Amino acid sequence: MNNDTIQLHELMLNRGTFFCYAGPLSEEVLTSLSSVVKDQLTETDSTSPITNKVFSIFVEQAQNIIRYSLDRLDKSGVGSVSISHTNDGFLIEAVNEVDGKSRERLEEILTQLKRMDAAELKAAYKQRLKQGPPEGSVGAGLGFIEVARRSSRFDFAFEEHNGQTLFLYRGWVNTHA
Repeated sequence: MNNDTIQLHELMLNRGTFFCYAGPLSEEVLTSLSSVVKDQLTETDSTSPITNKVFSIFVEQAQNIIRYSLDRLDKSGVGSVSISHTNDGFLIEAVNEVDGKSRERLEEILTQLKRMDAAELKAAYKQRLKQGPPEGSVGAGLGFIEVARRSSRFDFAFEEHNGQTLFLYRGWVNTHA
């Protein structure tokens, strides 16, 4: 028996991971995965607002992989995204490769967002709507602001691995106040 397979299985069970996707991600794949994720979330004991927060963060992180992952396969971005149960609620994680310029931009944006309270995040959201998307953005530029607003808390890191710079995102959604 393959020991790596058993270790992966045990890791997922121990972490409470009920959804994980790794590989090429396109809008078509995301559409297919979304219905599965939505079904799994609604089968939990979570309330509709919690389900919507978790689902929105999942979709946003998947779209970031699709649009911005440096590792590409045809029109698909390559990365991983997962959702796990925690003692307090849910954990959404995503990993994808980025270049140096993206790292600097992400680090600046996410560091600012981590320092903001709910009122400041709401103001930043409204300001972004007025200003329009930032230069180089494929979307409206609201993604990480929205993720920060919907998360109970989030964290991020950049890791050098096998000659690549990996962007790691972790966002928590608590089911209790």
